[in-house]
Amino acid sequence: MKLRISMFYLVLYIGMGSFMPFMSLFLNERGYDGATIGIILAAGSLTGIAAQPIFGLINDAARDYRTLLKVSSFLSAIVAFGFIFSHAFIPMIITAIIFSFLNTPAGTIVDAITVENGPKFGFTFGQVRLWGALGFAFVTVIAGYVYSAIGYHYSFLAFSFFSIIMFLLMFTFPKLERAKRPAVLGKEVLGALFTNWHFGLFLGITLLISGSVTMNFSYLPIYFQKLNYPVDLVGWNFTIAAVVEIPLFWLSAKLIRRIGLFPMLILGIFAYAIKYIVMGFAPPVGVVLSLQALDGLAFAFYFSSAVEIVNLMAPKHAKATAQTLFAAAGGIAGIVGNVVGGLIVDQQGPQYLFLLMGGIVLLGTLLFIFFPGKRKYQLVINDTNGTEDTSMSH
Repeated sequence: MKLRISMFYLVLYIGMGSFMPFMSLFLNERGYDGATIGIILAAGSLTGIAAQPIFGLINDAARDYRTLLKVSSFLSAIVAFGFIFSHAFIPMIITAIIFSFLNTPAGTIVDAITVENGPKFGFTFGQVRLWGALGFAFVTVIAGYVYSAIGYHYSFLAFSFFSIIMFLLMFTFPKLERAKRPAVLGKEVLGALFTNWHFGLFLGITLLISGSVTMNFSYLPIYFQKLNYPVDLVGWNFTIAAVVEIPLFWLSAKLIRRIGLFPMLILGIFAYAIKYIVMGFAPPVGVVLSLQALDGLAFAFYFSSAVEIVNLMAPKHAKATAQTLFAAAGGIAGIVGNVVGGLIVDQQGPQYLFLLMGGIVLLGTLLFIFFPGKRKYQLVINDTNGTEDTSMSH
C-alpha cells in the first residue's frame, strides 16, 4: 500500500506541477489582464468550496473510494483540453469551473486515506507525501524552460497524460474495509465536526494563511514578469521549494514528536511571512530564488502538521469530510486571494502585494501562538514500530 500511495502522489503532483505554476502566465499569454486572471482563478476556487465537502461526504459514505478517484482522474484529463481551445472569457471561465470541480477529489481524499490508514500499513503521511514534492520538483524546472519556448497551453496536454496514469494506478489499489453504512451522514457529519469549536476556529485562521499562499502561487510568475526577472526561471522557484520539502516531509513525524504539532505549524507559517516580506522589497533574482527554500520549509511544516491536527479534531466517521473542509477553507481563501491579488498587481504592483501577504501571515502566526487548547492535540508515536497513531490527549 505504501508503494501504491507513494506512486499516486508522485504522478498526482507531476500532473499538478505541469500546469498549476504556469496558469497565470498561460492566461496572460491569452491576453488577459491581472484582474481578469484573478476572476478566472477565483472561479475555480469557488467551485472547490462546493466540491470539497461534497466529495468528502461521498467518500466517507462510500463503500469503495476508488470509484470516485477513477472518475475524477479520467474526466479531468478530458476537460483539461478545454483550456487549449478556449480563447474568449466565457468558455475559459466555464472550463475553469468544470475542471476545478472534477479535479478536486484526488489530493484531499488521498490525504484523508493516508492519514487515516497509514499507521495500519506502517508508514506516515510525510513518508509518502514527499513523493509528491519530488514529482513537483522534477517537472517544474523542466516545464519552465519548455513552455517559455513552445507555449504555456501545452501544459494541459501534460496534465491530461498524467491524469490518465492516475486513473490506471487506481486499478492497482486495494479496496479498504469500510462499514456497511456510515454512522452519520450529511449535515449530521458536519454537526459532529463543528461541535468541536476548535475545529471551526482552526479553519478560520487557515483562511488567512491559505489566501496568502494562493496569491503567492498564482502571482509569482507575474511578479517575475513585471519586475523584469527572467521568466524562464519561474519553474526554478517551485523546484527549489519542492526539493526542500522532500527531506522535511520524510522527517516530519520525528520533528512533530520532538517539538509538537502546533509549534511546527507556527514555525512553518512564520517562514512564509519572512519570505513574502523580503520579496516585497524586490531583491535581486538570486535572492528571490534562494527565498524559495523558505517556501519549501514552510509548506512541509505547515501542511504536515495541519492535516494531522485536522485529523485529531475530527470524529472517526468524518475524517475525510474534515480534510475536505480544510481544503475548502483554502478554496474560500483562494477566491479572495486571486481576485484581490489580481487587482493589487494591476493597481499597486507585485511588491505591495507581497508586503501585504507578509503582514497577513504574521497575523495568522500570532493567532496560532495564542490558539486556545492547542496542547490537547498531540500526535502519539509508537516507538516500537515507528508508526503513528493519531489520537487526542487531554
